[in-house]
Amino acid sequence: MSVPSEGSAPAATAASATPHRAPAPTRRTAIVTGAARGIGYGVARRLLAEGWNVLITDVDPQVTSAAQELDPTGERLVALVADVSRAPDATLMADRAVLAFGGVDALVANAAVGGPETPLLDTPDDEIQRVLEINFFGVLHCARAVRPLLVRGERPGRIVVLGSLFAQQPTPGAGAYSASKAAVQSLMHTLSVELAPRCTVNAVAPGYVMTEMHREELHSRARRSGRSFDEERERLVSEVPLARHGVGADVADAVHYLLSGADYVTGQTLNVNGGVLTS
Repeated sequence: MSVPSEGSAPAATAASATPHRAPAPTRRTAIVTGAARGIGYGVARRLLAEGWNVLITDVDPQVTSAAQELDPTGERLVALVADVSRAPDATLMADRAVLAFGGVDALVANAAVGGPETPLLDTPDDEIQRVLEINFFGVLHCARAVRPLLVRGERPGRIVVLGSLFAQQPTPGAGAYSASKAAVQSLMHTLSVELAPRCTVNAVAPGYVMTEMHREELHSRARRSGRSFDEERERLVSEVPLARHGVGADVADAVHYLLSGADYVTGQTLNVNGGVLTS
């Protein structure tokens, strides 16, 4: 996922420009960031199937195609090309959800980048800063933007942030990413206290989930080790007690649980890693 040049304006799709339409009285609205592909796309698909209205965002213009795939009518899902590492884009995201659906009930803060694959002490500051701007500040900007919407309704709002196995079990060569996800976990703990009792805030921490980002990581690992892609994939799976990679639906199940029930759960991390890390 690339970051747009400084000063570039977020582009709205035709669906996201739809005039205001009041949502069904019992239908809730969620914002899912980083949803052009991978976990975010899977979460959006699950919420749509469960009857939610959904606004998906991504810095990747492919998010517009994703929206067409998920809801060709544009009646219950809209898309916005936006860079959540920029606070004005996060504000626009919240405003667009209100315009399209009349309010916001939940935020799934998923947008993230993997970062450089170098030892942390050898990684230039500007590369670490870029990872933090997207992975940490992106979550912070989005939470600020939706807070007024989540805490004023009759039902408590919901925020789910995407953590990572690597925040709890760091991997050499992924220091910037691990640090950013650890910061997101800490942010979740703080927000769960500060936004209570009107909003629950939890994290879902995936392990080895076969997304495009993870495929790229496997290819890099294979090149460094001299193994083939399949050999590297099988080696990694051998470390998972449930003996398979995760898929987007595994993470979407966990997110849906925290958004649709779990009324007495806040400040918690739900690990979805096939048993690699137990708690």
